[in-house]
Amino acid sequence: MASSQQLIPPPTEINDAHKVYSIAAWCIVLGLVTSLCVLWRLGLRFQTSTFGADDYAMVPALLLYIGWTAMAGYVNLHAGVGKPLWEITLGEYAVWFKGIIGSAWLYPAMTCAIRISILLFYRRIFVPTPQARIKYAIWLLLALQAVYLVVYSILPAFICRPLYKAWHPLERQQYFNDWYYYYTQVALYSTSMAFDAILLVFPLYPVSKLQLPLKKRLGVSVLFMMGAAASIAAAYKLAIFVTEMQRYTDINPEWLRYEMSIRVPPQFDHYGRTFWIPSQVEPTVALIGTSLPALRQSILSASQRLSTIFASSGSSSFGNFGKILPKKRVSKTGEHESLSSDDDNVGLRMNYVGAGLDAGKGGTHEHNMV
Repeated sequence: MASSQQLIPPPTEINDAHKVYSIAAWCIVLGLVTSLCVLWRLGLRFQTSTFGADDYAMVPALLLYIGWTAMAGYVNLHAGVGKPLWEITLGEYAVWFKGIIGSAWLYPAMTCAIRISILLFYRRIFVPTPQARIKYAIWLLLALQAVYLVVYSILPAFICRPLYKAWHPLERQQYFNDWYYYYTQVALYSTSMAFDAILLVFPLYPVSKLQLPLKKRLGVSVLFMMGAAASIAAAYKLAIFVTEMQRYTDINPEWLRYEMSIRVPPQFDHYGRTFWIPSQVEPTVALIGTSLPALRQSILSASQRLSTIFASSGSSSFGNFGKILPKKRVSKTGEHESLSSDDDNVGLRMNYVGAGLDAGKGGTHEHNMV
């Protein structure tokens, strides 16, 4: 093998001829859509005076997510992510490695905040029931989130000693422990996936006790589980991370002619698709999914009004939209109920049968999801 003196040094000038903008664009678009969705949810809760603990917890989660999106966009635009590795300058590699260190700290804080909001939402809905073990399970999971945050906020400090050497491309190899980073990240993603999986199945038991037809119980279960469906994205992220780090054969031989090939992992050639996109999708799914219960009634009301408008315009070329009123619905007792603004804000009511949840305790309990 050729010595480092015979290898081609990294370029000194930035060449964006092969720059890839799609990864940064996807991260930014997902970030904007998700942020607007969460802000809509928070605004609706505030407007209807139903702002709860889960919404307060969502505020730092959203801020951390916005910070993550900004970091993902900046790194992908200024670190040469997606370009051939031999076209990346030392300055771009420095930004790249700063992104790695930043994500190691920001990811556990962001995912912890999102899960706390989801757990507080579960507490808001399920704890008023007479089932004590549901309350204790939620408190236990909240306590475990604190442990998760503390542990995975400490571990990154030992990735590189001294830490600032981690983003010095020519010195990094002497101080950065690649295997320590690999194993701590696998542990982090595995723990995060396990928590998300627990949140995914957590609502199934209490929802099964709802005084609702089976079809509606299934619908409510899906609505609840969407917030924790990030476990699917987390599983993919973990799988692709492990697979990529063990990829040693599918490497462009051109890369071996350059000096940085002995300092930079060859798996970085797909880093945008294998790290930044899955890392952006995971919190995106969680934030949008956990906002849907609060937005459900507004979305349904808007959909119904649009359907009414389109139906009216189809029957008359000069539809008077100003006179269109929401249709009345008929209750099971035969009485007419108008679709008022109160209906838009009440959302899905949860009717718990006391005897079904805790033997010997009767009655029902109602709680608003919005």
